[in-house]
Amino acid sequence: MRKTKTLKNPTTIYTMNLLDSIKKIIRFFKPGSILLIPVFLGCDAANDLGTQFDLETNIDVKVVEFDFPSTNVFIDSLRTDGEDRLVVGTFNDPLTGRITTETYFGYAFQDGFLPADTLEFDSAQITLATADILPVSGSAVFDMDIYELEDTLLTGIIYLATKQERKSRKVGNLTTTISSDDEEIAFKLDDSYGREIFDILQNKPDTIGTASLFFKGLALTSGITNESLVSFDARADTSKLRIYMSGDGTTEFVEFSIRTSLHTYIERDRSTSLFNGIVEKEDFDLVGDGRTVLDPLAGITTSFNIESIKTFFDENPNVLINTTVLDLVAEDLTARDTLQGFHLYFRTPDGGFFGPGLVLRPFSNIVMTDQAYLNGSSTPAPVAYNPDTDQYIVTPTLFFQALYNNFQNWKDENEGVAPDNLFYIDPFQGDTTEIADMILVHPDQMILEQAVFQNSGIKLRIFFTEVN
Repeated sequence: MRKTKTLKNPTTIYTMNLLDSIKKIIRFFKPGSILLIPVFLGCDAANDLGTQFDLETNIDVKVVEFDFPSTNVFIDSLRTDGEDRLVVGTFNDPLTGRITTETYFGYAFQDGFLPADTLEFDSAQITLATADILPVSGSAVFDMDIYELEDTLLTGIIYLATKQERKSRKVGNLTTTISSDDEEIAFKLDDSYGREIFDILQNKPDTIGTASLFFKGLALTSGITNESLVSFDARADTSKLRIYMSGDGTTEFVEFSIRTSLHTYIERDRSTSLFNGIVEKEDFDLVGDGRTVLDPLAGITTSFNIESIKTFFDENPNVLINTTVLDLVAEDLTARDTLQGFHLYFRTPDGGFFGPGLVLRPFSNIVMTDQAYLNGSSTPAPVAYNPDTDQYIVTPTLFFQALYNNFQNWKDENEGVAPDNLFYIDPFQGDTTEIADMILVHPDQMILEQAVFQNSGIKLRIFFTEVN
């Protein structure tokens, strides 16, 4: 019977019957260079878990497994602009504490005509499409106040979660019972406010497009009796502001989109949670718990130390990494929906972290797909989530191959002395970054989902072949 070994979720597998031709090449990589060997599998079977290696060929695949110690990191200064979510309300999470948000938006003309002299103001209404609701089960009171801001919102500005806009007068309120089954909500604005918009449309601008220049932004805030946190999709077709007009037996409306200058202020109260007293960007553990959390809205994420692989690198100077499988085991949540994925970044030994706001230089500290390293694209390594097993799987093979190559080249150039820290060389910019640990970041900060990872639940398996 043929013996086989299963490799779970590989993205890139290097055939070893090309080893003779690469033995003399692999040790002469320049720092930061990456080698990709095409795949030729001699096996004839594959299952749902991955690809079968035929161990009776000349492919001698070995595996080493690492348990990475993890910890929590608090990052308060998160960007909330540039997303399509309006998040308003309050929610008391049993683990991360109480979250209260207020959200801001401007509105711009989308459809309709300037009001004719024969039309009179009727009403002003906002409709919002719901994207997510907390709590996730049952129903709760949703009490929302609507305020006019003191000024117009600016476009092209970076807004952090700590930015709170100044509000002037209250122009509406909505108090209702809401549940996860609700797809949209609609509410009237005060007639006095709606009539002012109508007057601007009728008297001020020459065209409907210039009318938006006169409108100040609006704020959605949590009311006194509110018991829920709701995320609205500002780009949905049903999310809009309308001014209704009537006269001569007809009814008309002017329609505005509400997706300009969106951003959200987040107030975090951790006084009664296990996270009380934490300091931004410093690692902290949950005393007596060991679990770690990825909660974008709370600003709390998980990091894990990968320094233990240095010993493997140091003791194995002539190997080719076939694939790497990073496996993270989460808990089945009841209070929140579970995050479906995230991105991997890496931090420097001094705690430096640039986060998802780093757009112009995507290679500087984010782990990319294998293909992205080869073609210069900016695609983050995908993380697959299996809800049946509560596992996240990512296969950042070329990233770890690059770390290995850099480690070995350093030793070659320093008389066999290993570097103090792992380091990564941007294959396109040439910049060198020392690495202390990896950090998990969700690309959307205004998402209500959460992931809680088990104690000692982060493992890395390196499948490799010796080439000497």
